[in-house]
Amino acid sequence: MLESWDTIVQDGPLRVIYAPGRNDTLVVSFSGVGKNRKVAPPPEFAGMASRSGENHVLFVIDESRSWLNAPGMAEQLVTTIEDIRDKTGATRLVGLGNSMGATTMLLLLSRMMDFDTILAFTPQYSVDPFVVPEETRWRPLRKNIGNFRFPAVDFLRPERTIYFILHGDKADELIHALRFPRQHRVTHMILPGYGHRLAAQLKTVNALSGIVNLAITGRHFRLRKKLNRLGAIPRHIFEPGHRGLVFPDVDSAA
Repeated sequence: MLESWDTIVQDGPLRVIYAPGRNDTLVVSFSGVGKNRKVAPPPEFAGMASRSGENHVLFVIDESRSWLNAPGMAEQLVTTIEDIRDKTGATRLVGLGNSMGATTMLLLLSRMMDFDTILAFTPQYSVDPFVVPEETRWRPLRKNIGNFRFPAVDFLRPERTIYFILHGDKADELIHALRFPRQHRVTHMILPGYGHRLAAQLKTVNALSGIVNLAITGRHFRLRKKLNRLGAIPRHIFEPGHRGLVFPDVDSAA
């Protein structure tokens, strides 16, 4: 019997924590690299994902910060998520992710299983230096990746999943944002004045909880309207004026 906040997977660098819910929604929340790289990243969006125990939640943590490239991690996650979905009887599967968690441990995983809705904050298109040579923020982490099994988020599955991808407009974020594929049913928006800590910045203006809640409950039209009110610009409108940018060598931590 699964209890509240049980660690159901602790296998090498992969840790998965389960929090029980009461309804038919399973939220899978993927952590980023965290602020302190000497300790494991904490669970992301904990209270917002659970909604006081309404939703079943899986918190996924990659302690090695491999961007899903650790051997066998992708398959183990698919098996774990599908197993919990069967045990809970969940009929809706929602993914939340921040930075690294939004990149591979969500967007790439959505190519292997069926999410209903995905909300991804500031995902990287790639951390492979051969794909994104301008990106230097994660040098100490990516040099530990022996094989880039997933070199880039070069396609998604909008025929099955409704995606919301959010980036700020700082130069180090546009390195990634402007490389993502443009596909129908992928809502990709740029928020002027925001940087890599987009989710934290939205929290300070009391907007994050509402955005997450609308994504989890599948109110996609209202979510787009809320993002518009925050000044978000659809990527296809934003992009023409920002082609040919020369990106700085960014060494700051994210």
